[in-house]
Amino acid sequence: MTQKGQHILVIIQDNELIGKLAIHAFKLAHIFQANVAFLDFTSFINGVASEFPVSKIDEHNINNINYKEVTFGATNAEPNNFIQQLDAIFIITAFSQGVLGGNFKRLPVFKYLSRAKIPSILIGSQTINNCDYKNIIVPVDEKKEIKEKMIWASYFGRFNKAMIHLVVANEKSQVAVRRIKATLIFTKRMYKQFDFDYKIVKAISGSRNLRKEAYKFSEQYSSDLMVLLSSKNYSWFSNNYGPTSIKRLLRKERNPILLINPVKDYYLPCS
Repeated sequence: MTQKGQHILVIIQDNELIGKLAIHAFKLAHIFQANVAFLDFTSFINGVASEFPVSKIDEHNINNINYKEVTFGATNAEPNNFIQQLDAIFIITAFSQGVLGGNFKRLPVFKYLSRAKIPSILIGSQTINNCDYKNIIVPVDEKKEIKEKMIWASYFGRFNKAMIHLVVANEKSQVAVRRIKATLIFTKRMYKQFDFDYKIVKAISGSRNLRKEAYKFSEQYSSDLMVLLSSKNYSWFSNNYGPTSIKRLLRKERNPILLINPVKDYYLPCS
């Protein structure tokens, strides 16, 4: 993931959150030796250009990361055409408390996040700024797509020496147990190739309530990233107003969320 020219793509939805976005974007860029590209999504949606906030961004660029301002091209091809041009490895965006609090406030950015062939890091107003992406929580349930989470979590282990906590669902169904066992075998084999630590934590909950228990573990371990899967297909409502479960987490939880779309033909980072 050290290829020259790779980017963290930052989508600005609220000028008040530019500082918070910049802090996280530059941390990620430093970890993965990437550049940063800022997209003013409000101007893109409204068609009205605004002044690029250089001073707010420079204030948080303590490692002198290269960055630039960019704009979307043809909307039907975005964001993946843009992602490919930038060789982007993550999208990062932040949501204000007011936007998340309304059930019927339009959040069209989710339409673009659901199309993206790279994961998104989502930040809410409660998200901490002083995280180092060193302590990662990965809920492990019976879904076959869960392996995507293991792969993306491994990049933080490999490039940031992060500790990966695998919080494993407690299932009674033998079918579910076999699926989880297969996922853990796959994960152990993959993680053994790299020099980072991971723990397997057995949960009390089954897959249905695992996310809630994983957040309790996040408090216990002082984690600074939660890795989650989105649903396979965003509904019309989720595309336009945001997935309710994700908005609820962004309103109250301290961890950024690494959100992965399952069954996507992802652009994988360079290793």
